[in-house]
Amino acid sequence: MIRFALLPALAAAATLGMPPAAAQKAKTAAEEVDAFFAKGEPVSITLDVGQKEADSLRRDHRKYVPVTVKENGQTFKNVAVHLRGSAGSFRGFDDRPGFTLNMDKFEDKQRWRGLDKFHLANSAQDPSYLSELVCGELMRAVGVPAARIGHAAVTMNGRKLGFYYLKEGYDKDFLKKHFKNSHGNFYDGGFLQDIDRPLQLVSGEGDVKDRGDLKALIAAARENDHKRRIEQLSRVLDLDQFISYMVMSAIMWDWDGYPFKANNYRIYHDPERNKLIFIPSGMDQMFGEPNGPALPGFGGFVARSIIETPEGRRRYWSRMREVMRTVFEPARWVKRLDEAEAKIRPALAAVDQGAANGLKGQVDRLREGIRQRHRHITAELMRVKE
Repeated sequence: MIRFALLPALAAAATLGMPPAAAQKAKTAAEEVDAFFAKGEPVSITLDVGQKEADSLRRDHRKYVPVTVKENGQTFKNVAVHLRGSAGSFRGFDDRPGFTLNMDKFEDKQRWRGLDKFHLANSAQDPSYLSELVCGELMRAVGVPAARIGHAAVTMNGRKLGFYYLKEGYDKDFLKKHFKNSHGNFYDGGFLQDIDRPLQLVSGEGDVKDRGDLKALIAAARENDHKRRIEQLSRVLDLDQFISYMVMSAIMWDWDGYPFKANNYRIYHDPERNKLIFIPSGMDQMFGEPNGPALPGFGGFVARSIIETPEGRRRYWSRMREVMRTVFEPARWVKRLDEAEAKIRPALAAVDQGAANGLKGQVDRLREGIRQRHRHITAELMRVKE
């Protein structure tokens, strides 16, 4: 006998031409995450923080505390939360803070829409709410791993905090998305620390000991002979990927990222290839200098060590031309901004009508930045002799 509760699923299966078993098959966590970011619809998230936990966050904003999270009729208890944000975007608990949420730190195997770890960013430095979304997509389009972005209206203890962008966490799930082996050394660059500083080792199970991977990269970047430097860098670093990272950072004028100033980055050692891969973060202040040089003064040690060599400069300009021709097409990315703006506008208006009224102007800044950057670099490339 078929129970009535199963009939909607069976009807949907018949409509889609799928067998009932396939229609009822649960999505994997990775599939749920992919579906959430692909849909791009803003959500509403409520955080209930107890008095003891609130006081803890006031004293030490980086220490996880358990809170209750509610979304779409679901309640998640014992979600680990701490405050997030760097010098420009950090806000205290009683202001409009950003949050890092770890679903299974205190509650084993708990997930939210397939995600284990994610961030709610207050977008204090990006009133368009779309900079990190479009720039992350640009990075991925040139083969550089970058976090995906959604959006959420956030309420805490009955206080409406406003509109946030929701960012995929840099955890094992992120590594599994981009690499065959997720057990390599994973480093957090921290605040304005280059690779010769004691970077935080976030994870790494049985991988290279004593930071030997980073030490090898430092040694390669310090090689005096330019030809040998490129050869040695190629052995320890995914050099093609890193040059793509440099190129896209210059195109987007990511003045606060690793190539420019050794900030806002992670590094992963891929055990499969025995190479290091740089991962960008914090791309919320982009296209600020649309007429900046196509080859800026790179300050990150690895970027500088590459561009100092004739072969490094040749490969940089070659990749720049290729990216400008095949990826950085203004019409494509302006259209993407149009689509994203249309999706977030109603949700933003529901919580902040003033911000919604000014949204077009803020997104127009990004649109014009993309167009002008393309014009400027195109003209500059005509004068470059490799």
